[in-house]
Formats: sequence, structure tokens, C-alpha cells
Amino acid sequence: MIPTLNPKNEKASTLTNLAPLARPMSKSVSQFIDAARWIAALAVLLQHTGPMINISDYNVGHHEPGVYVWWFLAEFGHQAVVVFFVISGFLVGGAVLQRLRGSTPFLRNYFIDRFSRIYIVFAPVLLYGFVLDSIGRRLFPNSVIYEHPSFEGVFAPVNMLTALLQQQQIWATQAGTNSALWSLACEMWYYIIFALILLPLSGAYSKTARLAACVCGMALLVVLSIPKGFFLFGLLVWTLGALIGLARAPLIASKWVSLAIFIVAEATIRFAVRSHTYLDHPILSYVVDAVTAASFANLLLTLRFSMDSGFSFCRWPIHRRLSDFSYSLYASHQPMALFVWAGAAYFLGNTWHTLLPTPLHWGVTFALVAITLVAGYCFSIVTEARTDTLRKFLRALFARIDQRTSTLETPAPRTGEHRLEGL
Repeated sequence: MIPTLNPKNEKASTLTNLAPLARPMSKSVSQFIDAARWIAALAVLLQHTGPMINISDYNVGHHEPGVYVWWFLAEFGHQAVVVFFVISGFLVGGAVLQRLRGSTPFLRNYFIDRFSRIYIVFAPVLLYGFVLDSIGRRLFPNSVIYEHPSFEGVFAPVNMLTALLQQQQIWATQAGTNSALWSLACEMWYYIIFALILLPLSGAYSKTARLAACVCGMALLVVLSIPKGFFLFGLLVWTLGALIGLARAPLIASKWVSLAIFIVAEATIRFAVRSHTYLDHPILSYVVDAVTAASFANLLLTLRFSMDSGFSFCRWPIHRRLSDFSYSLYASHQPMALFVWAGAAYFLGNTWHTLLPTPLHWGVTFALVAITLVAGYCFSIVTEARTDTLRKFLRALFARIDQRTSTLETPAPRTGEHRLEGL
């Protein structure tokens, strides 16, 4: 239930006492985010296709330069997800902070927008993954992929329901092979919790509604933070992105210095931290992720206050086109990647990917990247590209419900009034 408009015409917002947003998001920031989104999605894709090239023995003996380049590039997937959280917080959380300043109720349209953005891709991709996993398990029995211990129990149909309820890797296991969907579960709850907890700062709702929303938000935060995982820390990262819009000035004025800090930080992390660190040393992993989040947030903050046209490489039109299907690519790539990998293992041997890379390994790997890119783009045409259509439909639907409810609640005129109207 959406809280109602405050009938007492209270002060528009407590946030009005804070520093105002410096300016609307500039074109240079928008272009940078477009570039960052698709590059981050590609980084996750490369991490999930990376094991096709055996880089586990990169430090033993001599390899071709390409092996070392692949080793460096194919392990930025987790950092890319952290970047996604910062961007999401900046765009969505920042918009919430702006709306809290106003005197107009916004929650219903906000939740419609967030629901449309997530589920227009999320629901179809669950079905897509289920079908692809089912075909792969039938075509490639005893596969090194689908029979891997990490996928034990993930193919149960009930996992589809828990995933739809955004509990994947929070209170429930993942649905099928698509482990990447865990971050979408987190994001959906961040959208809800952030808006509800901060609603007392708005003057557009009654005190009762604001208190009830805040209590609900806090309860959700506690319940979803109980399982050990990334959820609570991820919310802090997401909130950091939202707070960029409240800053009065950048920490570092030079965009090139801020970019250099981010690149150096990520390169250092890549060379110094191994993937098992995230499993064996959770506290250290949070420190590493905090460095990624802080350095990227600093870069966004610098660009927000920059008076020039931003980075020239971000002005290429290709960034916008690739960004437009980055969400679909992120959400849909893993089932397809593992399907192709299982097929390669079935025909070439389950140990094929453990051999030193040959031209065939490189060919299959790059074919896999191309296939998942094309599949992600095609998937976006029927899902992500229809987001605005779904938003408009849901807004119109609720408007009709409001109109019908208003009509039903209007008291019928007395008999005398009927006669009067007829005169």
C-alpha cells in the first residue's frame, strides 16, 4: 500500500536544509556512465568465459603474450559488480534524494519504474535460463559443467519461485546456472529499503505513513542482512553512489587524476588479490571492494563537478548502443556461456579446458564471447528495449484503478438532487 499525501501541508522536505544538488547530470557524466556500464558487463562476461583458457599455470613456464593479457583481463568480474552498485546508487538513489525534497508523492511511480526496470528482463531471463539449462543437461550428460558440485540442487523448480521473490543467494540458493542474478536480487531490495527508510525526510506524506514506511524498511534491512553474504555491504556501496549527489565539491578536481587513481587501484587489486581471497578472507575482500567503490565514486564525483566535456573516448556513439543492452547481456550471458562450454567439453573432452591453450581454445573462446554478445542483444530487443512500454502500461493501469476507486467512493446524490439535475 502506498502512503497517502500529507493532509497538513507540512514543510516540503527535511532535505531542503542540506546542500542542493549542484546541477542536473551533465552529458559528460551520462556518456561516462554509458561507457562504464557496458565495459563492466563485458568484464563479467569475460570472467565467466575466461576458464576456457587455462591460466591456472600462467606463472609456470613460458606462454604466449595473449595468455598473460587474458589472465589480466578475465578476472575483473567482481569489481565490475561493485561498479554497477555505485552507478545504480548514483542514478536511482540520487533520484530518490531529489524526490524527497519535493511536496509530491512519488513512491508509486518510483516502485513502478523500479519494478519495470528489473522484471522486464529478470522474469524472462529466468525462463530463458531454465530452458537452456534443461536442454544442455539433456544434450550433454555427465558434463563437467552441469554435474559440477557447485550446481548441486540449483535446478529444482522451486528455485524459480524464490528467485522471482528476489531471494537468490540471500535466503535461497540460485536458480539454475545463472549465478549472476544474485546482484539483481540485492539491487531490487536496495531500491525498496533506501526509499522506505528515508521517507521520514519527505513532507509529501503523513507522519503515520512516513513512520510505517521507515519501520518496514528497517525490518526488511534486518531480515535480509541476517544471512552471511554481500547484502549489507553492498547496500553501503549502493548508498555511497547515492550520496555523490549531495556533495558540495569534488575531492579531486582533475578528472585525469581521478581516472588514474581508479585504474591504478584496480590494476593493483588484480595483481595482488586472487579469487580465493574472497572466499578465505571475507574481511579483506570487503576492504578490497571498498577501495574499488571509493575510487570509482570519487571519479564520478569529479566528473559531476567538471566544467569541461568529459573524456573524449566516452563521446563515441558506440558506448550508448552497447550500454542500451548491457543489463540484458549481464542477466542472460551465463546460461549461454555454460551451455557452449558444456558442448565443447562434451565433444572435445571434459579435461579439454585444462590443457595449455591452442588456436582451437582461442577460437572457441572468442566464438563463445561473440555468441553471448549477440544473444544478449537479441534478448534485449524483446525485453530491455520495452521497459518504457511496461512503465507506461502500469502507470495507466494504476491510474484507471484510482479513477474507478474514486467513482465508487463518491456518494450517490439524493433523490431531490436527481430531479434538480434534470431541470
